[in-house]
Amino acid sequence: MQANMYKKYAVLICTFLMFCTAAAAELVSDDETDVLQISIDPIVVMPEPDESAEERFETENRFAVEQRNNREEIQPEALEPAEPYLKYANPESTSGAQTLTFSFVGDCSIGDNLKSVKRKNSMTGTLAGHPADWLFSTVSDIFHADDFTFANLECVLTDTMSPLYPLKAFNLVGPALHRDILAVSGINAVNTVNNHCIDFKYSGYEDTLANLEAVGVRHFGVLNPARQSNRYIKLGRFEIKGVRVGVTGYAYPLTDEVFEYIKDDIQLLRSEGCKIVIVSLHWGTEEKKVPNKGQFPYAKQILDAGADLIWGHHPHVLQPVYFYDGKPIIFSTGNFVFGSIKALDPATGIFQFSWDIHDDGTVSLASFHMIPAELRHSKSEYRPLLLTDTTEMRKCRKKVMGVPKNGYACLPEGFEEKGTVYVMSDGSLSLYPEE
Repeated sequence: MQANMYKKYAVLICTFLMFCTAAAAELVSDDETDVLQISIDPIVVMPEPDESAEERFETENRFAVEQRNNREEIQPEALEPAEPYLKYANPESTSGAQTLTFSFVGDCSIGDNLKSVKRKNSMTGTLAGHPADWLFSTVSDIFHADDFTFANLECVLTDTMSPLYPLKAFNLVGPALHRDILAVSGINAVNTVNNHCIDFKYSGYEDTLANLEAVGVRHFGVLNPARQSNRYIKLGRFEIKGVRVGVTGYAYPLTDEVFEYIKDDIQLLRSEGCKIVIVSLHWGTEEKKVPNKGQFPYAKQILDAGADLIWGHHPHVLQPVYFYDGKPIIFSTGNFVFGSIKALDPATGIFQFSWDIHDDGTVSLASFHMIPAELRHSKSEYRPLLLTDTTEMRKCRKKVMGVPKNGYACLPEGFEEKGTVYVMSDGSLSLYPEE
């Protein structure tokens, strides 16, 4: 009798620990951390595995196993077979023949946490009552007026809702038909590599890529940094107004070894004739409004390796924009549309960078412009709201203005009023264009 009682207590304790662990969704570092792996998925208490469970683990984590067991050096030219550059022309662009304007927005989770999908007022339920163009209808005119728009896709697009870790606190998913929302949004390409991209196993990730391709939305991201297979290595290659643009994307942990892969990508894209190389990083500490100390030297390495712009996301809130040697580091673009998120600072925006195209075919970064907006997450409204009140606009822009750091330029005082900063020929910043 007593033994049975102890067994019952043991079961209750284990169950309690499982729920506590699943609820602890993120670990947050202190302000002085130099470690870039500052968010991890919750540890899940699993039952004693049998042989078939071990086999399933090996299958679902096959690339992690490859990465652990075989780390061959691969030359840059072997990283990915050459593919044609997508020649893209936007007839609605208002930027002019000699200017390229790119827009960047933050986390777009076009769905819900699996636990919330069937709730009456979930994003999925709300979107079912609207046409495909509704979610981005407040901002799509801006996206259609630039030359190219980038977003971070922070959910899996699949109809097979079988999560890799059922006890994980947040498994983000949207039905396959949500691909149509992206198709009409004005967003041209999305980063697909982040801490939620395999919430529904590698098969779910493959569904996401297939759904994007089905509606012509380009995607990029390196899910398999060890490069033992090209299957999940995707670089973005575009040709816009005659200018080749290359993009690569990575997610934490951003180690020294991963930096070498990023550098290889930059060199490969440069060798293919890219005039602009963009590096997308899913990094930083969730809910933290300033970058971690270790992110600055990591960004410097990437820019020194030849990247022209670093576009960051993951913290779910805005963080300051800095410039290093005239090159921008967007540490965090915050959330933009998000189905399942707790109460956070709703400030967000559209980050626009413009390059001048010179007669000899070279390009130079000309300006940065921020369009202030606000994330909305209510029972019936998930569309981003463009701010029009001048006081609110100033408050929003102030959140991307950092403090001066040695070697890194922050946005100058007055940016909160004007919303635009110009890049001078010597790499310095000014509120006024160069004469």
